[in-house]
Amino acid sequence: MLRTSAKAALGLLALLGAATAQAALVNFSITGYVDGSEGPFGLDVGDAITASGTFDDSAIGMAPYTVYFDAAHSGNSMTIVAGSLSLNNTQDDYFAVGGSPRLEFDSMGDLVGVNFYAALPDNSGFDSGALAFIVNDADFYFATGYWDAGSFTVTPVPIPAAVWLLSSGLLSLAGFARRRQRAA
Repeated sequence: MLRTSAKAALGLLALLGAATAQAALVNFSITGYVDGSEGPFGLDVGDAITASGTFDDSAIGMAPYTVYFDAAHSGNSMTIVAGSLSLNNTQDDYFAVGGSPRLEFDSMGDLVGVNFYAALPDNSGFDSGALAFIVNDADFYFATGYWDAGSFTVTPVPIPAAVWLLSSGLLSLAGFARRRQRAA
C-alpha cells in the first residue's frame, strides 16, 4: 500500500512538473531611451521608457519567432510607459484584428522588434517598429527614441504556493504512513 501511494504521489509530482516545463508564463521587460524630444508627456532627451508584461513561453521555439499580444493571445499582456503616458496591449489599433502588438526575434533569438501602434482619440499616439519608437501628445509635440535590445530580460513567473503546499503535504503523508508501518 505504501509503495503504491508513494508511486502515485511521485507520479503526480512528475506530471505537474512536466506540465510546467513545456509551457510557462514568463515576465519580460525592455527599456528604451529618448534621443530627441519636444517634451510630450514630460519626456526629455535621455529619459527611459519601458515595455513590460507577461507571455506564454510556448511561443518561443526555433528562431526566428514572434510573441503576439493581440486578442488571439489573451494570456499575454504588455504595458508601455513613456513619461506620463501608459498604454496596454488592448489599446494597440490592431489588437482586435491580430498581428500587433508583438515582440520579434531573429534567427539567433535576439530581440529585433517591439511593434506597437496606438492612435488615441485625443490625437496623441505611440508608434514602435523594429527597435525605434515615436510618441506624440495631443498638441503634436514629439519624442523619438530607440529600444535597447540588450536590456531585454525574461524571468519566470513564480509557481503558485498551492503547488508547493500540495507536494509538501503528499510527502508528509508518505512519511507518516512509513512511520506507522514501522511501528506496527
